Amino acid sequence: MKNSTTISLVFAFAFLVASCGSRSGKTDNQNELKDSTIVKPQAELKDPFPVEINNFRGKPHYEVLIMNRDAEGAGGAGNYYNSLGLTFDVSDEEMDARFRALNAKELAKEYGGDGARFNGPRRFLVNRVSGMTWNGGKKYMMGTIPVFVYGTFVVPDYDAFMAGTQKPYHESVSKRTFAFHYDAGEEVYELISPEGAVFTMFSASLKIDPNNTIDKLPTLGERLSLLPKGWVFRVRTLEKDLVIEGTHDSDPPNTIVLDEFENNYQRNRTGL
Repeated sequence: MKNSTTISLVFAFAFLVASCGSRSGKTDNQNELKDSTIVKPQAELKDPFPVEINNFRGKPHYEVLIMNRDAEGAGGAGNYYNSLGLTFDVSDEEMDARFRALNAKELAKEYGGDGARFNGPRRFLVNRVSGMTWNGGKKYMMGTIPVFVYGTFVVPDYDAFMAGTQKPYHESVSKRTFAFHYDAGEEVYELISPEGAVFTMFSASLKIDPNNTIDKLPTLGERLSLLPKGWVFRVRTLEKDLVIEGTHDSDPPNTIVLDEFENNYQRNRTGL
């Protein structure tokens, strides 16, 4: 079903590269972070192309990561292709079914990777977002699903990542420049770490639980059975607009967290 969501491709300066590695502790994470920055991506990206995405809260989006093993070591890297900002002329359920029917081996072969990992189906929770696609804003096709290439993803353990066995509630580094805009009056879903760090959900996943729809998120805390001691799930209604921003070279770096259902949360360093 076609909706009124719009994506405006504009020439304005921004830079988006995702480069992520799992974290298991302060000392280990520092080593992993150092290693992850020297891993070359599956394919070098060029021709950055800025985007402004409007009215996208609640809309479906789909992501495929085309990954390659490192020539040496256990890690890997690749590009991620995401339909964020694109709308479709069929129902969300039909698009979800098309995504789940994709063949990982065929896509890895087509795009020159050692493997493909599917991230989704997903529902976006941000009202507006500024970001960057690459290769001149070219659209690619994952089966019948159009996507942009949004950046590069780096992992310290290729096999664990492809098997989907990375731990939830561990921060991962995401090197990108972005601005997530949540409107006043919207309900937001957050994780708070024992140290008081706030992570705001920006994308809900239907991969593990197909019934994890947005209307179920207010009670998500009751279903998070693996929430570590000291972590808190919070639901609140925004009294004013919330903007979460980050830059690719920020110090400390941008970080994200996945919960046990693979809902995706961005660390909020810019405002509550």
